Amino acid sequence: MSLSNRQKNYRYFVDQAEKAFFESKFLEAFLIQSCIIEGVLKDYASTKLAPFLDRSTTLKRKSKNFEFTRLLDELLLTGNINKDLYENLSKYKRKRNEIVHNILKHDDKKVLIKELKEAYQLGRHMKGFIVDEMLKSRKGKTLAELAAKQEAILSEVTSELPKAMAREFDPMFKKLNRDLKKLANK
Repeated sequence: MSLSNRQKNYRYFVDQAEKAFFESKFLEAFLIQSCIIEGVLKDYASTKLAPFLDRSTTLKRKSKNFEFTRLLDELLLTGNINKDLYENLSKYKRKRNEIVHNILKHDDKKVLIKELKEAYQLGRHMKGFIVDEMLKSRKGKTLAELAAKQEAILSEVTSELPKAMAREFDPMFKKLNRDLKKLANK
């Protein structure tokens, strides 16, 4: 199997991030990883949200500048990622933003290094989503999409099940109660 240019670039940058991490260049590793995650998320969102964005030229134009949070929200609302992946990506984003926005405020470099390591480890957990998206065929569904679809179906089943059971069993229970009352009255 021949790798696409995109896959080669992904592999190259993951290797660079891992190399930097193992050489204790934690800021470099974290920054490379952040770029990878955001790049893959933007690419994934542009592919998956295209049917929704094509309905409005204004929205389509604005979508090129959607921030990470907006992309996550749109992907969740359209069923392209499930709630767990949404929460994991959101957790990573919060940690990343915490580091980026407070990087100049650190008095203790050991604390900064600890936070960079933690963020990097969170990013490693996103690898399943990233690899899944990188390697799937454009016409297939990703695990994230299938999980989101399954979650939506299960949610519908759990909300409808009590009503369906009541419709099915209500006549039987009414008859059983009538029969029990007849027995009790004898």
